[in-house]
Amino acid sequence: MSESPRGGDLRLSIPADAAFVPVAADVAARFAEYSGAAASVAAEFGKAVARLASGMPGRTIDFAMEPRAGVLTVRAQSGASSQQTSCPLPE
Repeated sequence: MSESPRGGDLRLSIPADAAFVPVAADVAARFAEYSGAAASVAAEFGKAVARLASGMPGRTIDFAMEPRAGVLTVRAQSGASSQQTSCPLPE
């Protein structure tokens, strides 16, 4: 996948149904790779997002994906519950 010419944030909302967790994981992995992460790092990041999302309560899960200098962070929120994970990006 091509590297991003500049950073940008990505927002994603999915139903909390387990059937949609792979969609969030795939989007996160692709966004990580687009943001400059190596393919293997992006794949592991997608798995981390899937683990994070599969434990979220509520009806919907809102994700905020934010690439910053050297790191891509995903914050997931569902109701009063929130969690985050991150992966390294090249500087």
